Amino acid sequence: MIRTGLMVGAFFLVAAGSLGAPALAAEPAAAAGGVTGAGAETPAPVAVEPASASPAPAASSSSSSSSSVSDPDASSASGGVPMVAASTQEASAARYGLGARFRVTSVPKWLLGLFLDESVPLTSFTTGLEFFRRSGNFDLVLGVAYQNLSPKDGNWLGSGNDPSTETDYIQFRDLASWSADAAFILHTEFSEYVGMHYGGGVGIGIFTGKMLRTSNGSAGCQNDAGSVVNCHPIVCATGPCTEGQLKATEGGSDSPASPSRFSDNHVPTVYPIVNLITGLDVRLPSVPGLAFKLDLGYFLPYFFVGAGVAYQI
Repeated sequence: MIRTGLMVGAFFLVAAGSLGAPALAAEPAAAAGGVTGAGAETPAPVAVEPASASPAPAASSSSSSSSSVSDPDASSASGGVPMVAASTQEASAARYGLGARFRVTSVPKWLLGLFLDESVPLTSFTTGLEFFRRSGNFDLVLGVAYQNLSPKDGNWLGSGNDPSTETDYIQFRDLASWSADAAFILHTEFSEYVGMHYGGGVGIGIFTGKMLRTSNGSAGCQNDAGSVVNCHPIVCATGPCTEGQLKATEGGSDSPASPSRFSDNHVPTVYPIVNLITGLDVRLPSVPGLAFKLDLGYFLPYFFVGAGVAYQI
């Protein structure tokens, strides 16, 4: 029996902005005529053309006006209500996009060795599509993927079991997984060309295909259980047995002394997914919204390295 442990990760982001703006006001001056001591009305003084006055410095007003015009991100007020600059609103607005990913996957022997004394490591591939919602430097990513999970035919032995009687020759036939996952990804930009992404998520996978088992019983299993040549079902003189020899055994009761190949129904139909990921983003400023990705991470039950492309609409 093969068992796998789970890992769980969660990521979140909080962002805030600030705003403020100055205001100016001015009042005009007023003038009046005079009255004599006897109450007689005297004519108002004749207006005299004032001497040409040098223009008053307007540094403060022009400076404020210039600042307001030259800084497109500065906030302003309308009717006493603070207004956020359009560029600030645009930067925080949600955007949407599509992506594709291709990954080389690996279930290494040391990982299987946590649960098995003998196993066959897996190196394969996965492909998938992504839909994402971006707000600031935070992405919510929904993905669907196909993973090939069929290692080579070989011998498997559970941890602590007797190799002479408990070693099985296992063949995987079109074993694969279709999965759907949700990931929470943060971005850090180093320049307009290069950035970094990191995060994780959870999902669900559905297995397809089957696993065929045949009990080994040859003498070589005691000391060399991992070798398909020395440890094999006794229906063949030397291993590995041919497909015809194994198929001819089907329909009976399987045991080391009387091997009979059967389809193991212990492969789960549905399994949980834990996704941990980091990598680099490479952008072309001349093509806004386009990014190429290099990925590295763990996507239960395998590690992966891969590449992808994303386009923000």
